[in-house]
Amino acid sequence: MIARDRNVKLDSDGVARTRAFWLANKPGESAAPAFTPDAPLWWIVALALVVALLVQVSYAPMLAIRGATVSFVTLLVAWYGVRTDVARGLAFGMIAGACLDAIGGGTGAAWTLSTGLAGALAGRLARTWLADTKLALVPGVGVLTLVRYAAFAIVIAAQGHPLALPSVHIHAALVQSALDAGVAYLALLLVPALGGVPAYRR
Repeated sequence: MIARDRNVKLDSDGVARTRAFWLANKPGESAAPAFTPDAPLWWIVALALVVALLVQVSYAPMLAIRGATVSFVTLLVAWYGVRTDVARGLAFGMIAGACLDAIGGGTGAAWTLSTGLAGALAGRLARTWLADTKLALVPGVGVLTLVRYAAFAIVIAAQGHPLALPSVHIHAALVQSALDAGVAYLALLLVPALGGVPAYRR
């Protein structure tokens, strides 16, 4: 009888612990996460940003498909945001965007603000179960690319330089969204460590 009572207690403890893990990793819940991954080291992120900018400026145009290229900067910002939080995703996104504005010239603060927004949105997924599955991360990258492009268009128009031929830019944004999502999928497939340690293995 005592052994049976002990087994019942162990089962109820397991159910309670599983429920706690689920609630802790649900987006929008105020509970602390079951597992908090360490943020990437700053020097690794800084080096990755330099490489992404060099590839973006030097080699990405050569790989253009239907007028669109992979945005390695967006991929890096999305990855960093998902591994940290909203504030750090926003800050890193603005730094990366400012670098693009400085390199390109003539865009004012358009890339700074739009990339910062993308980083903040990626940071919103951090420490949730959504940050642990390709089913959310890969489409998420595509959505972030579209949001970033739309924010860029709005800011550049507000600065008095609206984009010419909107239909062409919309087409390019859609193609870039698909390219970024595809590259994100390949990166997570080939290098699973990029996704971090799962918050809770279900």
